[in-house]
Amino acid sequence: MAAYDDPAMHDSAPPEPPPPPRAPRLTGLRGALRALGNFGLMGLGTSGAEEDESFTASDGQVIPVCVLGKGPPLVLVHGVGCSHRDWLPVARHLARKHCVLAWDARGHGGCRPVHGSITLARLATDLSEMLDHFGLQRSVLVGHSMGALTLMQYLQRHGTQRVAAVALVDQSPRIVTDDEWRLGLFGGCSAAMLSGLIAGARQDLAEALLNEIGAIGGAWLRRQLAVEAPLGRMLRRRLGRIDVKHLLDLAESMAQADFRDSLSRLDAPLLVVLGARSPHYAGVPLDAWYRDTVRHAEVSVYARAGHSPHVSEPQRFARDLERFIADHS
Repeated sequence: MAAYDDPAMHDSAPPEPPPPPRAPRLTGLRGALRALGNFGLMGLGTSGAEEDESFTASDGQVIPVCVLGKGPPLVLVHGVGCSHRDWLPVARHLARKHCVLAWDARGHGGCRPVHGSITLARLATDLSEMLDHFGLQRSVLVGHSMGALTLMQYLQRHGTQRVAAVALVDQSPRIVTDDEWRLGLFGGCSAAMLSGLIAGARQDLAEALLNEIGAIGGAWLRRQLAVEAPLGRMLRRRLGRIDVKHLLDLAESMAQADFRDSLSRLDAPLLVVLGARSPHYAGVPLDAWYRDTVRHAEVSVYARAGHSPHVSEPQRFARDLERFIADHS
């Protein structure tokens, strides 16, 4: 029997368009809480005895640097929500043969920002000024995630005159995707999706973060983080006092960055390390893109690693890096 045809249906408004797809989770619960500490958002910013050096950037920002060992210089640049401490197991191994430098970037770890916005361009300037301060002429530069983008920005602006070799860890040269580029975050995270997340955080950081953590942590944690729960009220008060504009500026600059062309012209030895289980790039054929685009690159995929192979397999990463350096010294 034919379905009933109601004339009123023909006069109704068109259906609402479906909401844009939500980006997959950037990290697990443990990673989210650790990132909050490294950002200083929970009063848990890291600083420690390893931070035995510092330099003052051209805008007056003091940036702490962990310096270990003696020998040819090797610079380690951490990712978003991390600090120099994430590099320490690797740094201590490498310090047997190298002078290893690992900073806390602006807004991370022990480096509380006091000047202006944070962008990839500012971080690349900081890196150049750090090389100046310590008198480093031929350094191996190693960057993870945001740190890899920082190195790409530095190389695009300053070239390889002071660079002996480069290592990039689990990062795409362009993190947003479109119809012609599917090798960004999750293989399908558009600029509009990232802009929506950033806009939500600008409007209400506490709700954006607590909703993200609650979604990761399950029903029990969601109840603890609710508006009427004591923990939820306390966290909202604390987060409400924090200005994260500079970190969101950094996120926007990362979303706008595109280093595909400049990497194709890279004339320094390049090591690329990817995690096969990375929540950001698992199943995304970045390895093939790097091999095809930077023909002299050495690309290694760690089968059991996630987004941070240097953290999950520090001894293997350090050995691979030492061998790569030896092969190109």
